[in-house]
Amino acid sequence: MDNSNIAITLVLISALMHATWNAVVRAGSSRLMTLAMVDGTALLICLAALPLVNAPSLQVWGYVLVSVVLNTAYRLFLIKAYETGDFGQVYPVMRGVPPVLVALFSYVLLNEHLSFHALGGVLLICVGIISLTFVRRMTARMFKPILMAVCAGTFIASYTVVDAKGVRASETVLQYILYLTVFQSIPIPALAFFKKRLAFAEAIRNHWKVGVMGGVLYLTSYGLVLFALSLDAVAKVSALRETSVIIGAIIAALFFHERFGWRRMLSAFVIVCGIILIKVST
Repeated sequence: MDNSNIAITLVLISALMHATWNAVVRAGSSRLMTLAMVDGTALLICLAALPLVNAPSLQVWGYVLVSVVLNTAYRLFLIKAYETGDFGQVYPVMRGVPPVLVALFSYVLLNEHLSFHALGGVLLICVGIISLTFVRRMTARMFKPILMAVCAGTFIASYTVVDAKGVRASETVLQYILYLTVFQSIPIPALAFFKKRLAFAEAIRNHWKVGVMGGVLYLTSYGLVLFALSLDAVAKVSALRETSVIIGAIIAALFFHERFGWRRMLSAFVIVCGIILIKVST
């Protein structure tokens, strides 16, 4: 199996895990507390594993710090989006914005050129993802969560390109994963602790299993994506990762009782066509 096929396989596995841990955060009674437990779990795992790798170079430290800022902004918008909107509408928007922006950023900043088939696949995936937003009629109440989701998606695109440069500049993929996760997993638990320490302690005591499950899924999911970014074009990896919206739509229907329907089936078909085009381009 060549590098491109390995990257595709890793990203599709990551998509399943990503949709699942986002559903864990959305299902929590407090999105801030749930995300804080998810990040806290990832932080403890990576702290324990830090002795396995060398400290990063100064260049890599720069990528880590920039990514931490972008990731923190993304998490804050993620919390707001899930506090005000439905999972089935917020998640597709948040994951539909990055592929287009990443394709643009990677062309300008990384000098990566996609073939005609690959570019067509990226665009089809974006269309399919964004179309999931319009499964239900838009109302004024939906404007705020969708705006929050667009902002979150913009920061996702930004940190994806930064992480692609960072992971390629690192000694090993594991080095970047561990150091990035340690530092990006501090702000949200710290915010939860200083803002509502009693509520945070109660959430850990009563729902720590949910936090551990979400943390393991989140860490594994992003680790797989970072490894894939070292193997293939950033725009392709980003677009394929966002196929998690299909899984997200199924989760929304099964667990949040949000209607699936023929429009979501059509959107899923468009996304699958995009995946096939990207696969044909490899």
